[in-house]
Amino acid sequence: MNERRMFWRWIALLALLGMSAVIRPAPALALVEPYQAEFLISDEEFNDPYAMSCDQIQTFLNERPGILKGFVDGDKSAAQHICEQANRFGINPRLLLTMVQKEQGLLTARTPSDYAINWAAGCGPGWASTKGFGVQMECAARTLRRRFDNAALGEMVDGVTPINRATLALYRYTTHVAGNLNFWRIWNGYWPASAATPMPTEIVVDSRFAETTPKLVNDCRKGWVVGARAGDGHHFVTPNVASAAESTNSVVWRPNLPRAGVYQVYVFVPNRAALMWTCGGGNPVWDTSSARYTVKHRDGDTTYAVNQAPLHDVWVNIGAYYFNAGMDGYVRLSDVTGEPSLTRYVSFDDVKFVFMGQ
Repeated sequence: MNERRMFWRWIALLALLGMSAVIRPAPALALVEPYQAEFLISDEEFNDPYAMSCDQIQTFLNERPGILKGFVDGDKSAAQHICEQANRFGINPRLLLTMVQKEQGLLTARTPSDYAINWAAGCGPGWASTKGFGVQMECAARTLRRRFDNAALGEMVDGVTPINRATLALYRYTTHVAGNLNFWRIWNGYWPASAATPMPTEIVVDSRFAETTPKLVNDCRKGWVVGARAGDGHHFVTPNVASAAESTNSVVWRPNLPRAGVYQVYVFVPNRAALMWTCGGGNPVWDTSSARYTVKHRDGDTTYAVNQAPLHDVWVNIGAYYFNAGMDGYVRLSDVTGEPSLTRYVSFDDVKFVFMGQ
């Protein structure tokens, strides 16, 4: 295409975008056609950790022929690693999905090599410190975040001068045109009309992705026991203890909040199935009347006690608090209730943060 035709094509595109803005506000769409080496995806798309939920990532992998649909590294699925790191670094999980296909073809490869798994995203290939699928997701997400935050527009990479920070970040991750053309093809093949997701007003931290101490193991006093709840089966219980000196178990829900402000915090108390505690040392029968949730917010820590005994499958409002944007704030629950040890059950499930205003 000669320069004159390109010029008039840009004029037509700008006119179309201008008319759209008059009719209704619209998110920034990826320019699927034509391909431009200088513009691969928008900044809004890059900085969109809510483009796919953890369950949507798993569904996406289930629909692909590659190994990742059932792959587990450590105690986490491939979807969970991708979801957690995208959320942690505030990037679009589609970036990581595209990277694992671009670098090693893992969305389509049924029997990839050990090398392909160990350096799935091409982040520090061959380095012992970046070896392993989970480590690769952390490395890739951290590197992309840093590349975007430190992007200085005007820099040329492989003869291309990117016109936005997202594109420059991708060129600084993969420093040649061929690799980024491949990225563009994969991205637009899976998400041809992707756009930045509107900023959410409700952030839910799924219990399966909460931070537990110790890890979730059905092993007497060494961890939380997985309870059976109709519909999902991922709530967890543990016997209580009377004091902090006896405590062994705790859980933290840590959201990645898109903006600072006041958030109403809700904890979900599940409908607990009858459990038989077979580990000895106690005989918990009742649910605790004093589950102690500690909220870490901008202005300090606040503890809120909830009587779980009469509650079944309900959200409980434990107050409104001001949180900074990002992952500084959290909710924590432990096995400490103040009641006689090993006489009560403490349960947990999801926690949600609902934006109320700034």
